[in-house]
Amino acid sequence: MKYYFLILFPFLSTLSFSQANTEVFLFNLEQSNSKIEVSNGIHISNNEGYDNQPSFFGEDNILYASTRSGQTDIAQYNINYKSKTFINFTKGGEYTPLKIPKKNAVSAVRLDIDGKQRLYSYNLSNGESTELIKDLVVAYYTWYDEHSIVSAVIENEQLNLYVVNITDGTSRKYATNVGRSFHKIPNSDLVSFIYKEANKPWQIRSLNPKNGVNKLIANTMKDVEDICWLDGKTLLSGKNGNLYKLTLKQDNNWRKIADLSSYGITDITRLAVNNNGTKLLIAADLQSDKQDIETQNNVTEQTVTDPILSEDEAAAVVQKHIEPFNNRELNDFANAFDANVVVNKFPKDYMYSGRNALKENYRQFFKNNKKSNVKVLNRMVHNNYVIDEELVTLNNLTIRQATIYNVDKDGIKSMTFIRNKNTTSNPETIVNDQLEAYNKRDIDEFTKTYTKDIKLYEFPENISSSGIEDIEKRYKVIFQKVPDLNAEIMNRIVLGNKVIDKEKVTINGKTYYAIAIYEVNDGLISKVTFIQ
Repeated sequence: MKYYFLILFPFLSTLSFSQANTEVFLFNLEQSNSKIEVSNGIHISNNEGYDNQPSFFGEDNILYASTRSGQTDIAQYNINYKSKTFINFTKGGEYTPLKIPKKNAVSAVRLDIDGKQRLYSYNLSNGESTELIKDLVVAYYTWYDEHSIVSAVIENEQLNLYVVNITDGTSRKYATNVGRSFHKIPNSDLVSFIYKEANKPWQIRSLNPKNGVNKLIANTMKDVEDICWLDGKTLLSGKNGNLYKLTLKQDNNWRKIADLSSYGITDITRLAVNNNGTKLLIAADLQSDKQDIETQNNVTEQTVTDPILSEDEAAAVVQKHIEPFNNRELNDFANAFDANVVVNKFPKDYMYSGRNALKENYRQFFKNNKKSNVKVLNRMVHNNYVIDEELVTLNNLTIRQATIYNVDKDGIKSMTFIRNKNTTSNPETIVNDQLEAYNKRDIDEFTKTYTKDIKLYEFPENISSSGIEDIEKRYKVIFQKVPDLNAEIMNRIVLGNKVIDKEKVTINGKTYYAIAIYEVNDGLISKVTFIQ
């Protein structure tokens, strides 16, 4: 029914969760005493869909996971020629490609079409792939030497740290509740990892893979688990569009060294530095060209930290602007919104931002429309999102629309209008067919409800899946693995060619909720946007 629920399965949790519209950048690095300069950024992936987990392959080449034809494979980028090639042709999807020490081969986590997640090696001479680790579901990893791998292994819906010797097949568990960032510490025999103890700051710790001894190095920035080593004493990390450094025994806290938002970067995740510390790879989310950078960064940060309101609390925040609108009380109406409110057309067509801009827009709106009234016909709430089906009367004209409100306790943070669109067919028919096939776990009937170029998004427009082959591959695994799978519609808004459903889904005895916005064209579902 929804791509979102793929993240709930242990064998898919780490990979599917990261399927956003990320891109890979290459920067020059220059160190002078304690100063670090980042310059000459190049957008090397420039590809719709998932491009992530970059690493250096020698001094002239870069490896990263990249989407092509709805599947994620290993891409190789040549720095000198600025060219991109793919080095594998399996039916599965590959993630976290790394050079294998002392071999003409690359390793990667592969998600096969049978649903199994395994670590493979890929021979660069003949393209053959070989399974490296049996019986352990590796999610993230790094090479300690040509014989040993330090990895995060999925066990009981959490990541635990294992050291595996691929030569003799032995493995040892040395830590629990770890993150995804593993790096060989320069000029040492140690590997760093992220330790996530409940209700405490995340820690960067060192591990001696030979004896399992681990020690605290430093804390990460809040809610940030991606780091890399510039040298044996300096760490790099990113948050939003900014790059930070922490020099051990010198810096008391993380220090900002670069603002990369001019490259369109809003959220830095993976980082890698080459052996001589002169080049930096970054994987990051990009902003919309029409969105003001500073406003977008503020919204992103608030989204991470805002507490979840109850349904009644979220609805009450939205309700505060209804009566002042109908009474044309401009000041009270504007004060129902956050000072940095962002106003869009669905999904993310930027209109304007800021309470002052909103106030001026509605001042003109009231001037141009002598009569104006809004009536809420239907309302659905999920976490801090409220979607209202609204009947808007302007003078003698009546308009039906839906509006997505993102709120916190202080007001409406964003307002996204979904306009009515003429349609020649009833979109509910195909959405209901899809629901029926989903509950029967009938993959053939399920895929028939989508267009060949179907795309799934996380609101507002982070692409999570593309193409009917990708949909079939992913849902086939779900249908096979979850016998009690069931989706129930709790609330529905139908607006032109769009069907907006609040859904209750049962998976392995547990219940989850989300909102799905289906768009139907020529009788088939062409796009789905999930609000999680």
